[in-house]
This record gives sequence, C-alpha cells and structure tokens, in this order.
Amino acid sequence: MGAKQELVRSGDLSRRIGAPVRVSESGAAHDSLFKGRLSWQRLRSGLSLHCSDCIELHDFSTQVEVAPRLSFVLFMAGHSAVCYDDRSLSIAASPKRPEGIAVALTEPATFTRQAQRGTHIRKLSVCLTPEWFESGGFDSHDSLRALVDPQSQHLAMRRWVPTARLLALVELTLNQATENSLLQHLQQESRALELAHGVIAQLTGQAASPPKTQRPHEQKLVQRALELLHSGEADGWSLEQIAAAAGASASTLQRQFQAARGVSVFAYQRQHKLQLARTALLGGGVSIVEAAWLAGYSSAANFATAFRRQFGVSPQAVQKYF
Repeated sequence: MGAKQELVRSGDLSRRIGAPVRVSESGAAHDSLFKGRLSWQRLRSGLSLHCSDCIELHDFSTQVEVAPRLSFVLFMAGHSAVCYDDRSLSIAASPKRPEGIAVALTEPATFTRQAQRGTHIRKLSVCLTPEWFESGGFDSHDSLRALVDPQSQHLAMRRWVPTARLLALVELTLNQATENSLLQHLQQESRALELAHGVIAQLTGQAASPPKTQRPHEQKLVQRALELLHSGEADGWSLEQIAAAAGASASTLQRQFQAARGVSVFAYQRQHKLQLARTALLGGGVSIVEAAWLAGYSSAANFATAFRRQFGVSPQAVQKYF
C-alpha cells in the first residue's frame, strides 16, 4: 500500500474488490466514501488480503456476495456492524483492545456492512478459499468447518485473542513500506500466511502457549500486570517491583505473561509505548522528539530504529504521510 492517503469513491469498490458491490442510496449520493488507505490483494490462488486504515466519510451501507471461505479478521481500531445473510456481528476495537474474529462460510453468503461517518477503521483480513485448501490436499468443507466450529454447517464464528507477534505482523502489513511491487507482494504473502498460521494454531489448540491453558487466578495476575503497564504506573519499575504490585514472584509473572501475550513483560511494555507514540504521531501535534519521550526513549535515533523495527515504517513517514 502507498503511504499517502487517498479518497475512495463508490465506483472504485467493485473494481478493487473484484466483485459487484451495492452501495446504499445514502452512500451513492456522495462522491467519496473513505479517506485513507484501502486495498484488496489476491496474493495467490485462494489466498487474499484486505487492509484498511481509513476514515468513513458518511453513513452508508455496502453489500456484496461472498463465496465460501475462511476469514481471519483483526480489528486494531474502530467499530463495525456487519451481517452475513441474517447473522449479525458487532465489532469494536481500540489500540489497547484489538479484536480478532474468525468466520467460516461453507456456502455463498450476502455480506452487508454499515459505515458510520467519522469512524476510523484499522483492520486486516486474511481469506482462504476452498481452492487454497484443496491445493494442499485438504478437504475444503471439513477444513473450513472444523477450524472454527465442528458442530456448525455454515456461518461459524469464533473470536480469538491476538498475540503480540500477530499484532506486530499486522502493523507491518498495514504499513508496507517498500515501493518494489514484487518485493511488496512477497512480503505481504509471507505475512498473510504467518498470520493465518498463528490464528489457526490458536483455534486448533496447537499454539505454543494458548491463552486458554491459564487458570482464572493466572489470568487475573496477567490482567493486573497489564493495568500497571497501560496506566504508566510501572514506568521505570524493575520486574520484581511489577511482580510484587501484581501479587506474584518475578519468575511466575514472567512465565504467565509470556504464556498469555507471547512476549516478555518488558517487550510488551516497549511495544505498547511505541503504539502510544504512533497514535500520537497519527493524531498530529507532537514532534518526533516528543513521540520518542512518550515511548520512553531519550534518543530520537534509537526511537526511530525501534519504531521502524515494530511498524516497518519510520516515525517521520507516519508524521508526514498518514
């Protein structure tokens, strides 16, 4: 995706998606529907990627017919009301609370989405069709159904918890930096497959440290640590201090936090602060030095290095183009 924002018009949607899109009269009355970045990529036979980082400019709805597929959707920010046939789904996410949804369609369905003026949507969707499953020698119908809900014949849905690694991958994918089209395609395909692998591993219980193995008191321990990290109260604390405030030993907290979030306590803290800095840069009104301070860096150069490593783009580029 290019770094510059663009206006997406109602007439652009069918061409971009590759299927007829019906736009409600309230949307068709306006020339432009979105401002930002919106892309659909067919990466290989049966594998596609949809990225959104845009503002909805009006209240309107869209409708499109979708074929059988397994979709993994991760919302980083924004709220959305959608329907698959008569099955409705409401999604709300924020940088602190991203939300993952897996949807398995074993039959064609009508997908309807309601847009709301002023909403900033940041999301990514990876879709695998029966063609993709069959190319690997798998029964597409059984695979689609079993991965989400073995008891469901159609329209199975499951929510999933994104790990820190998956969140970092999503940021890299949404902020594709290279202008080399071949390299971009290869990078996006690689990331889409890694995202699919991570979600499927979690859905099938094959992830290295699935969150569901934690007992209630372990989940509460991790939640207390997250509250300390998110509030900023633990800034400058040692692991022992964070653990004591959360009510556990340092080794227990580190082990349970790693199991729940996929990274260490301090790695998560660094990633969270970088996300806060990115949000501040997107909102405007802060300099690179101020963003570095928000992320806990006294050196703007070190901040820029860490920022690019996490998001795949420099803070200067975010400040200038996003």
